[in-house]
Amino acid sequence: MNKPLVTVLVVTYNHINTFEQAIKSVLEQKTNFDFKIWVLDDASTDGTSDLVRKYAKMYPEKVVPIIRTQNLGGIQNVFQVLKNIDTKYYATLESDDYWCDENKLQIQVDILENNPDCSFCCHNSYRRYPNNESFSKHNTPYIKSKIKSGKYKFPNKICRKQYIEPHYSSRMYRTDCLHLEKVKNPVMVCYDIASMFWFLQFGKLYYSDRIMSVYNFSYSGVFSGADFKTQRYMSANIIHQINQNFEYKYNSMFLDFFKKKIPVPLCKTLYIKYFAKKSKLEQIYTEILENFITPKNNNINIKVLFEFRIPIGNKKRVCFELRREKEMQ
Repeated sequence: MNKPLVTVLVVTYNHINTFEQAIKSVLEQKTNFDFKIWVLDDASTDGTSDLVRKYAKMYPEKVVPIIRTQNLGGIQNVFQVLKNIDTKYYATLESDDYWCDENKLQIQVDILENNPDCSFCCHNSYRRYPNNESFSKHNTPYIKSKIKSGKYKFPNKICRKQYIEPHYSSRMYRTDCLHLEKVKNPVMVCYDIASMFWFLQFGKLYYSDRIMSVYNFSYSGVFSGADFKTQRYMSANIIHQINQNFEYKYNSMFLDFFKKKIPVPLCKTLYIKYFAKKSKLEQIYTEILENFITPKNNNINIKVLFEFRIPIGNKKRVCFELRREKEMQ
């Protein structure tokens, strides 16, 4: 038996209703190389762990069960095994999703073998909503815009031509671009958005518009099960952690990305982008996040320096104000 070329990380926690579809979609892959499957079960309590053991017993040469005795959380569940990967490539899949193309692994390995300047590759996915299988508008490509297949480098700004965000189930990474010795925050190599920016430091992304996986939007996950405001907070918080990890080297770009998730007043935006010292940025972002999730009186720290009003009709008027944050004083 040849040494495996790919390690597939199947991440699971209480996925008893979807695990078998996920693991079968990996086992059914057709390749001209060997690959192994590590199933990372984060101390499931619904019987998923028994299914993991079942498939490990059925496919002992292929499936390696890694069953936690206590819940570590999604980030640590993955991070603790990354240092043990000894294959040239590794791919990721959460077991509430699955692959829908039996040639996925072969296609992605061929791409990375032929493009050594790429540190990872991704593809489009299918977004499926529960109980709406007959309604096509509820079952659409994860990346809806017509994004061309090809190479993408670290973006200068967050826009469609420069930045795409393929689903976690579509990722295959080049292991020697992992560089765990440089990781300050495990989020950077475990969380989907963060890992994209991490690997873009060490090579380009090759994106294929071919749909090869299915993202089950279940409304029960840590993110999908949260309300809209909490989702925006979670996304903005991750963006801040990425920005922080890069020591605010790309602060202007990540600020714009951050603002797509939660609002930032104009005067504060200008302050963060052009005037704030790096040593103060962490405090500022943290305060914005805390104020978003637990609103306070927004007028407390704001001083109006200038106001210009234009009367319209009897009572209505347009008002322009120049404001300054107290912390700038």
